[in-house]
Amino acid sequence: MDNIELSTILEEKGMEWLVAALIEGSIGYHSPKHAKILINRAIGGEVKDYCERCVACFNCDLMKMIERDVEIFERLEARDPQRSERIVCFSKQISNLNEEGQSLVSLAYPTMEV
Repeated sequence: MDNIELSTILEEKGMEWLVAALIEGSIGYHSPKHAKILINRAIGGEVKDYCERCVACFNCDLMKMIERDVEIFERLEARDPQRSERIVCFSKQISNLNEEGQSLVSLAYPTMEV
């Protein structure tokens, strides 16, 4: 994935969709705030990230991590559009929480069956 592809996804799907994709792809590792930080860093030209997930799973390649999460979410959306919409709505709802609240809800994400 490059900046052009990322920009296209943002234009077509929107920031909220992309944030939800990062939350789902990471099984809640990313909170909405953290996901937005990663997306904005990627838009700004950053290609490396050093969060634990990116280091361990993607060899610090930020764009590869985002690309993988987008692929996962696109497949989910094709298979179960209602669930993907619930995840986007859930992501929007918890983005209104403070940072600690977002982190706590994100930790519980794998067991919430959104």
